[in-house]
Amino acid sequence: MVHQLLMPPQEIRTGRLVLTPVTPSDVDAVHAVFSDARTWTHLPSGRHTSRAMTQDLVQRKIGGRARHGLGSWTARSIDTGDVVGVGGVDMTAGGVWNLGYRLAPESWGKGYATEIAQAAVTAACDTAPGVPVTGRVLTNNPASARVLARAGLSLVWRGTTAAPTPAGVERQVWSDRALSSEQVDWLVANA
Repeated sequence: MVHQLLMPPQEIRTGRLVLTPVTPSDVDAVHAVFSDARTWTHLPSGRHTSRAMTQDLVQRKIGGRARHGLGSWTARSIDTGDVVGVGGVDMTAGGVWNLGYRLAPESWGKGYATEIAQAAVTAACDTAPGVPVTGRVLTNNPASARVLARAGLSLVWRGTTAAPTPAGVERQVWSDRALSSEQVDWLVANA
């Protein structure tokens, strides 16, 4: 377990958001986002079809934070307290941070994903400066790729994998720095 003194602050504030570690009390709010078909337009098979799927996701995110000192946040509007989505970085089995964000459709187009992504990259660099921050997106989601670029990541790989995607769609891997060949191989295999 990570020593408490090494852990970043539990609450992070951006210009418009309060980011707090995902907890079991967030399951319903997280499920509202992850079960909404509109949030899975680019990969319909990823949609949560049961609350149990979301409970499992929340537990994995909590476990990852306990093991690595950082993980995903529930993002709330500073003004209203409403949950706008979930995002942050989670450590992968490939030894890199994975930057991710999923927002309620009502929160799209307002720059929230960029605020979350930039805060996550900063927190990851503060927590483990030697660990790359990566992101994986589909080519049918250019808005998400723009968020990765705004957060300081660059495209390092594009192609197809055995994982299912919609017809004609490729996968992309982005990173904030050069990756080892082992890291690239793991990311491609798990893109």
